Amino acid sequence: MYEFFLDGMAVTAMPDESILAACQRSGVALATVCKGRGICGACRVMVEAGLDALPEASANEVRLLGFLAQGEDARAHRLACQISMTEPLSGLRLNAYPVVPKS
Repeated sequence: MYEFFLDGMAVTAMPDESILAACQRSGVALATVCKGRGICGACRVMVEAGLDALPEASANEVRLLGFLAQGEDARAHRLACQISMTEPLSGLRLNAYPVVPKS
C-alpha cells in the first residue's frame, strides 16, 4: 500500500491503483464524469510535490490538459484517473482542481 495526499488529506492506494480509484474506494471526493477513462478532465489535479516522480502523460492526456489548462502551467496538471500508484509516487501531494483558497 502507498500513501498520497489530496488537498492535505492522506489517502492509501493499492499498487497500480489509480489516484481516482483510491479516492473513490476511500470515500474521498474527487469529481469524475467519464468514470476514469481519461476523456472528461473532471478529475484534474495540480501536483504540489512529486512531479518528477510521475511518469509522462499519454498524448491524449497532454492534449486534454493543454486545452483545460490554457494560460496555466499544464505540466503541473494531471488527470487522477491516469496516475497509477507505484512506490516512487508514495508521498505524492496533489490538490483537486479548481483549487479553492483556504480562508
